[in-house]
Amino acid sequence: MSSSPTLLVIGHDTTPETVLVQAGTLASWARDRGVTVLPAVAGTELPPPSDVDAIAVLGSIEGAWDDSVPWLASEIAYVERAIAAGTPVLGICFGGQLLARVLGGSANRADGRHENGFRTIVSSCDAIDDGPWMEFHFDSFTAPPTSEVLARSERCDQAFRLGAHLGVQFHPEITPAEFEIWAGRWAGTPLEDRFDELGISTAGLRAEVAERAESSRVRAWRLFDDFGQRAGLVPAELEVGA
Repeated sequence: MSSSPTLLVIGHDTTPETVLVQAGTLASWARDRGVTVLPAVAGTELPPPSDVDAIAVLGSIEGAWDDSVPWLASEIAYVERAIAAGTPVLGICFGGQLLARVLGGSANRADGRHENGFRTIVSSCDAIDDGPWMEFHFDSFTAPPTSEVLARSERCDQAFRLGAHLGVQFHPEITPAEFEIWAGRWAGTPLEDRFDELGISTAGLRAEVAERAESSRVRAWRLFDDFGQRAGLVPAELEVGA
């Protein structure tokens, strides 16, 4: 076990090497802050939650509401064990939906409340500004009733906190390298065929992700610093976002 704080990062339908790319700014933040990232893949053997200092659950093409997904039940059980063990969980997009479900909220189809591309939200939390943040989801969550809702958009809840646990609907971790993984997955699929209807394009999103890369990183690190302090990954006296 590393002497530095450890963050288990769970990806989906991928490899441990690709998880590090998908972790994007979360991975670069962890390296800068001296946090050891342990990449893992859903559906494989994971370390006991009590053996790591915090857990991040990344996005997925699957739905956190869809009990037919083969590995979903085991991941729900794992997050339940993490919460019982007092291990802080950060959920991003699908991960936020799953965390909301486990903590007593809900995960559901967006039913017209999907958001794609950089969008502005309304935040009541210093660690999360109004954005714009990268959104790409066709499902959403309803925050747990006992949680603090930190941000909303016109269409859905965007962030909630319960104790040290944090769930977000948007993608603070987005980087140009991560975007290329997304683009490779949707190329030539029915999803890409919907892009005109959605008012987006791969080329347009790619350009905006690149243009906003540094500003996105800065606001993401502020969010991760806040989570990291509450989770005990970084010192409480660290200047958030510095």
